[in-house]
Amino acid sequence: MKLLKNRIFLSIICITIAAVISFVLLPRFYEDKNSTFMVLRAAGDIQAGTEITDKHLATVEVGEYGLPEGIINDKDLILGKIALTDIAKGDYFFSQKLGVFLVNELFDRIVKNNQRLVTVSVPSIAAGLSSHLQSGDIVAVAVFLEQASDGKDSSPQVILYPELKGLEVYSVENARTQDTAEVRKQQSESQSSTGDPVPKAITLIVTEAQAERLIEAEYTGKLHMILEKRGVGHER
Repeated sequence: MKLLKNRIFLSIICITIAAVISFVLLPRFYEDKNSTFMVLRAAGDIQAGTEITDKHLATVEVGEYGLPEGIINDKDLILGKIALTDIAKGDYFFSQKLGVFLVNELFDRIVKNNQRLVTVSVPSIAAGLSSHLQSGDIVAVAVFLEQASDGKDSSPQVILYPELKGLEVYSVENARTQDTAEVRKQQSESQSSTGDPVPKAITLIVTEAQAERLIEAEYTGKLHMILEKRGVGHER
């Protein structure tokens, strides 16, 4: 008799649990699963480096259940940002995929202005302004030729092409392609540094025509930097 009562008691408990699951938990589960939510998705394929505008956004209704965490659903947090990676049509927007700049502010400005970067070698300490040249400085590039370009005059000459004046320095590297500004910083902070602050290569921001002139001069003569003015924010 006692065993029968225990079985009846267990059966009642099982039936109660089943009823709770069937009439309380399952309806809530399916209710959440069937609820919808308006989200922002990519209206089409977006290439890395593209500035996000309204035409790149599509508002779609999706099931709220199973939505990935971290999606951005606020237009103000998306518009005007740069796609850091390729975004496929229908993709959600995440903070990892968007940024203010593709690389950095300066590089993005170069791309936007349809400018070029060209690197030239520095033949001597003097030609690179010793260790004084910094990113952002404005320079003129003089070309030293051991003989005239027409081959008739054998006497050396220095040429200052008008198009090679007012060039902005993008970066300055030593023989180990280390940033000389970083080397100087380490030395000033008394950190151990095996780098040399003397430049061996200088990258300049130029137009296509200026790039052609610099490349021609690189292989026909020797280049010498002339500082025109210090870059904004640099100490004098």
